Amino acid sequence: MTRRLTRDLAGQAPPGRWGAPPPLPELSSPDGRGKVLELLAARPWRAWRGAELAAILGIENINSFRVQLSQWSHQGYINKIGPALYGPTPTNT
Repeated sequence: MTRRLTRDLAGQAPPGRWGAPPPLPELSSPDGRGKVLELLAARPWRAWRGAELAAILGIENINSFRVQLSQWSHQGYINKIGPALYGPTPTNT
């Protein structure tokens, strides 16, 4: 309780329950599709929203980016998990 009061009085945010997620990788691909594939491969367990990917990549026109993501999923580059949710394509073992 003392730690919580000290943190509240100092104006600090509470620590994360399970720790911070690992930092995103440096994106080295020159094109947008390669950068998206790098992000999806960095955290294959996570479902990414199109708006999140656009914010990370600095894309302002989200609607056209969502269309591009949908095209990539139809072409088999990425996996569309649900409405506006994307992940890496599953690997066959």
